[in-house]
Amino acid sequence: MSGLREMMGEIELQRRRGNFKGSENLIKLELKQAETENNDPYYHFYGGLLLYYFNRLKDAILNLNNARLTKDHDMFYVEKYKGIVHLDMGEHEQARDHLEKAMAIARMANDPDWIASIETCMGNMHTRTGQFKQALEMYRKALDTAVHSKDEEWVETAACNVGVAHSNLGDYAGSIPFFEDSYRLAVDLKDTRGKRVCLNNLGSVHNNLGKHKEALPLFEEALKYAHEVDDKYGARIVYNNLGYTYRLMGDLEQASECYELALTIARQIGDDQGARIAKYWIVAIHDEMQKCQAAR
Repeated sequence: MSGLREMMGEIELQRRRGNFKGSENLIKLELKQAETENNDPYYHFYGGLLLYYFNRLKDAILNLNNARLTKDHDMFYVEKYKGIVHLDMGEHEQARDHLEKAMAIARMANDPDWIASIETCMGNMHTRTGQFKQALEMYRKALDTAVHSKDEEWVETAACNVGVAHSNLGDYAGSIPFFEDSYRLAVDLKDTRGKRVCLNNLGSVHNNLGKHKEALPLFEEALKYAHEVDDKYGARIVYNNLGYTYRLMGDLEQASECYELALTIARQIGDDQGARIAKYWIVAIHDEMQKCQAAR
């Protein structure tokens, strides 16, 4: 069995790059090997991780609770993913408790990648609870940690998160340099999904600044990258944003077409929230177009 830190580094990298099938296949290989070796703690860990990725959160927690890993500081990953799963379940106190335990292990191991990872998770927790100032503080810490350790992968992620936090606080102009820095790193690292994320965020910022014509080409380029790596969830997001942009520009037919494409993709991937958003705007635009025709 591969060392857990090495394997998790690859699994998490594949997911950040949008290669979800690749990361799942790696987990399944490790799961099979743990089963062959009767290594129950690691079997439960990889099983819990896979169940989390399949959104079976309660089953994931049950498995992670049985993943009592003893090698090196491997419990870092157990505590981290317990925190993430509890966060996704809306159990914020439990999430904080496990993330703090993971941070203690990361500091004991003096591992900057682990520290940046948990600072990012803490930022995500604050974002979920609407505490955007606290989120910005944690994302900035993650960025500082990544810069000091010269880890460009984490710098790319952290810079984008800082940009999102500024945007959430209404500081749209202040978010742009961080998205641009993250995008440049994504280009250098050949991170196609990262480019999609940054460009989509930049397009949204331009929309919020009232610069809809400037937003369009950013969304269109983001869509190109989403299709390039078969990032269907990302494509759904971009199509919704394109629909929103065209609607603001008064091009209702083009807006409706984009929302229809978003709805098709959302249904394909089981994205209920994305489907609801798209359907709402399809109906709203249809009603608006009928009113315009009746007024002629």
